[in-house]
Amino acid sequence: MRIAIIGANNYDTLEYNLKDAFAHNNYHCEIFDINNSKIFKNKIISKYTLQLDMQGRGFFDSYDQWIFDKVFRRVAEYQPDLVICTYRFIHPKFVSRVKKELKCKIVHVNPDALTTFGHQQVFASDYDVWFSKDPYIVSFMKGNLHLNAKYYSEAFNSRIHKRMEVDKKTLEDELNIDVVTYGNIYPYRSRMLKILLDNNINLKLYGVKSKRFYDNALDKAYQNKCILGEEKAKILYGSKIVFNQMHYAEIGSVNNRFFEANGSGAFQLSDYRPILKDLLPIDPELVSFRTIDEGIEKIKYYLEHTDERIEIAGKVHNHFIQNYTYDHLIEFILKSI
Repeated sequence: MRIAIIGANNYDTLEYNLKDAFAHNNYHCEIFDINNSKIFKNKIISKYTLQLDMQGRGFFDSYDQWIFDKVFRRVAEYQPDLVICTYRFIHPKFVSRVKKELKCKIVHVNPDALTTFGHQQVFASDYDVWFSKDPYIVSFMKGNLHLNAKYYSEAFNSRIHKRMEVDKKTLEDELNIDVVTYGNIYPYRSRMLKILLDNNINLKLYGVKSKRFYDNALDKAYQNKCILGEEKAKILYGSKIVFNQMHYAEIGSVNNRFFEANGSGAFQLSDYRPILKDLLPIDPELVSFRTIDEGIEKIKYYLEHTDERIEIAGKVHNHFIQNYTYDHLIEFILKSI
């Protein structure tokens, strides 16, 4: 079986991890990135070129179609049996051509919150299946749009985000990190993290500063780097607490950070969502917070109760190994089509 993924070809992304899982399970799989030089026929694609391309696709439908015609020709050469789309901006005519000319299944896997739907290309396209991690969106698409939408749980790569073969307490003592978080430092996250610092929480912050409205008060926690792959897994597992803030548009869903942290064997405190009761093998009230004040209270509690949080981390990790790897996810996708 040959599988084409239409998405970003970057390390430790959804697309990368899907491809890794397919390859591990003996499927042929390739990623077709719209920014790939083979599509643009440039040896080097500058940041300026990509910005112009994005603006052009946003404002001119004819240009948008032209770009995805080029993508289609590359995909057609590959002759896939299944096309998995992860971009939210794929032109609907690309989807139609895949079904009509290549005569194979094409599905959409949306890994992000509902604020990323752009011009709503996802709703205008005739996919065979729409996969969403948010029960609210699944219900909306099925009930109001009569789309073949299915809920899916995100995943972690058990070959990259794997728990280290070392005692957690030993690694905690080595790294000496009380609380860690990572990702894009958006303004809503900045304000929450500033409150942690104001309450004398020993915080380490990894990720990308917001281009606008970054709070320099976070500099004392900011480590000035991103973490990926095995380094990420080590830091998550070796930190005493992973603090996970959900995006405000995660209406009924959780983020991928939730799966990476639990899959790495970390002890995680996250924003509460009702879906937690279905994802966790324990009472979600133990490892979630509804307000920042409750989050701070639980941080301080678990920093003083080492054995309890290590026991919880072990129980959650075992559950995620058994249910939420990318190998489980690709099995679910293939069965659904």
